[in-house]
Amino acid sequence: MARQPIFDKELRVVAYELLYRSDDEKQMANVFNGHHATSNVLVNAYTSIIANQERRQLPAFLNLPREMFEADSLPSMSHRQLVIEVLEDVKVDDTLIDSVKRYKSAGYRIALDDFVYSPEYDRLLELADIVKVDILALGMPEVRYTVRQLKRFPLALLAEKIETYEQLRECIDLGFKLFQGYFLRRPEIVEGRRLESNESILLQLLAELNAPEPDTDTLVRLISQDPSLTYRLLKIVNSAALSRQRHIESIQEALVILGLAEIRKWISLIALSGQNKKPSELVRETLTLAKMCELVAVAQNNPEVTPNSAFLCGLLNRLDAILDIEQERLLHQIAVSEQIICAVHDRKGPLGNLLKLVCAHYDGHWGELKISDQPLYQRCMLESLEWVNDTMSQLDSTG
Repeated sequence: MARQPIFDKELRVVAYELLYRSDDEKQMANVFNGHHATSNVLVNAYTSIIANQERRQLPAFLNLPREMFEADSLPSMSHRQLVIEVLEDVKVDDTLIDSVKRYKSAGYRIALDDFVYSPEYDRLLELADIVKVDILALGMPEVRYTVRQLKRFPLALLAEKIETYEQLRECIDLGFKLFQGYFLRRPEIVEGRRLESNESILLQLLAELNAPEPDTDTLVRLISQDPSLTYRLLKIVNSAALSRQRHIESIQEALVILGLAEIRKWISLIALSGQNKKPSELVRETLTLAKMCELVAVAQNNPEVTPNSAFLCGLLNRLDAILDIEQERLLHQIAVSEQIICAVHDRKGPLGNLLKLVCAHYDGHWGELKISDQPLYQRCMLESLEWVNDTMSQLDSTG
C-alpha cells in the first residue's frame, strides 16, 4: 500500500489515492473482502493528517478492478472515506453500469481513471462524480478536446501527471478542480538561490547533530544565533507533550534534558515547518521518508548504516525542494560526510541503496524490493506516518 496526494488549486491536500499493486488482482480483493476493521485501519493510516493540532481523515481514492465491482467485495465503510475508481480498461456494459449504480446508491463517489473520451462512456459519465485525465499521455490539445466533451456532465475534473507550473496553470484555466503529479509533490526549484541566515543555521545544526561526536558548545553557539529557534526549543522542553514543567536557565541545559537524539529530530521538524510557502504534504513526505530510513536501518542492523545517518539522508533527499535550492548546492553548503553526499545525490553505497529502496516503496514501485523485504518496509512506513502525525501535532503546539 502507498499513497499519492491529491491537491486543489490552492495546493491544499484534499485527498489521497491509495495504491495497491499485485500480479494477482484477487490478492487485492482479499485485503478488503470481509475485513471491515482491517480495511478501516488501512484507510485511516494512509489518509490521516494533522491539521490545527487535530487528526482528521481525508478521502481515499481506490482503484477497483471489474471483478471487485461485480463481486461486491468491498466492506461497508463511510462513503465520505472512499472514492471508487473505475479503471480505464473496463468494458462498459450493463453489468458494469449496474455495479457502479449499486456503489453509487450506497453513497460512494465514483471516479473514472485515465479517461479518454468516447461516446460509449456517456452512460458511465452520467454516474461519475470525478474524471481523471492523464495530461502527459494525452497532450494538451487532446486534453482541451476532452474537457469540451465533459462539460456536458455535472462532474469535477482531476488532472493527473502535472509536471510543470505551466501545465498546472493551463489546467486550472481549463476548469480542472483537482490535481496530481510530480510537480506538486516536488515544487519547482528556484535556481541559484542562497540560503537565508536562519536556514543556514538550521542546516549547520543538522550537520553537527549528525556528526559522529556532536560538539555541545558548537550546538549552543548555533542555536544562540537564532532567537526564534531558541524560544521554540525552550517551549518544547516545557511542553505538555514531554510532561516537563521546569525552568530552563540555559540552552545547554535544554540540550542535556532533551538529549541529542530528541534535539536532532526537533531541529529537523523545525527546519521543515518554517517553510510556509510549500504545501504541508511535502513536509510530511520528507519527514516520513526520513523516519522510514531510520526505522529500516534499525531493523536491518547494518554496521555500515547508522540510524542517525539514515534519518539525515531521508531528510536531505527532498529538503532542496522545500528550501527552493538545487540539491547539489544544498549538499555543499552544509558539512555532511562524503558518504551521505554520495547516498543522496547518486544513490551510491549502503546508505544510498537504503534510500533508494525506501523511496521506491514510498512511491509504490514495489517491484524494486525483494518480496521478503516488503513487510518490513510496509511496517516501517505505517510507523513513520503515525510518528509524523504525532510529532507535527506537537510541533504545532509550540509555534
